[in-house]
Amino acid sequence: MSKKKALCMQCRQWSEDAKVCEHCGYIISREVKEEIEKKEYDRLNPPKPPSKLRKAMEYLRTSKNPFLKLLYYIIMGVWMIYAGIVMVIMYIAAAGAG
Repeated sequence: MSKKKALCMQCRQWSEDAKVCEHCGYIISREVKEEIEKKEYDRLNPPKPPSKLRKAMEYLRTSKNPFLKLLYYIIMGVWMIYAGIVMVIMYIAAAGAG
């Protein structure tokens, strides 16, 4: 069975290791590069905490009180009707322009 070799784009030498160049230390593997970039992005951009509205809606959705759950479904129903009306208006505007 033969081993895979990879060409380093930095020093232009063949490396036995397909992930990191053994000559210059350049990262050859795209997966390793993407993993390092993702870790760096996550370190620089930590996730934002949920807003008060999101916390309140989650509380209403998971509440054991049936009146609070009903309030949640009423709010979501009104939101869906609003989104539907906006979508229809945008469709009409796009159809008129195109």
